[in-house]
Amino acid sequence: MGLGMKIEKIINGKLVDPDMEIEEFEQLLSEIIKSNNSEYIRALYLAFDDRFELPDYGMSLLHTVEHSRIMFGDEKGFNMFIEMLPKMLPHAQQWTEWIHARILNEEISRKIYANLVSNADPNLQKLVITIINQLKEESPSHYVSAIEVLSIIEARTGEQ
Repeated sequence: MGLGMKIEKIINGKLVDPDMEIEEFEQLLSEIIKSNNSEYIRALYLAFDDRFELPDYGMSLLHTVEHSRIMFGDEKGFNMFIEMLPKMLPHAQQWTEWIHARILNEEISRKIYANLVSNADPNLQKLVITIINQLKEESPSHYVSAIEVLSIIEARTGEQ
């Protein structure tokens, strides 16, 4: 079975199940990284699902998509996430919040991300602003970094 077909099975939830060993799944993700194919990384965003029965699979998936920033650079990596974000909802709301929380925890990343979001489609900007505002309200530890990101977006777009 080719790599593309394996990714399609991940997206359809057929490869992430209790019968598949985490090592086998991580090997597949390693193959995806080695392929250096941005389309495969984009496709992986569709595999996130808040109903993951086995959280280790979701975390492995998260680390793989985050690795795209190393593979392709921060801007391209974040742009892939920004592009796929609307397609992740509503089935991966918690994962989108988790990814945003991780972005807010990295000073350089949040500035790059905020600038990229500022240049995105207005509907996508509103989506990101909503997610960040939710994080700000739910988690006081993200308050200051959320304000920073929202300020960057507002300064460049007039939104908030």
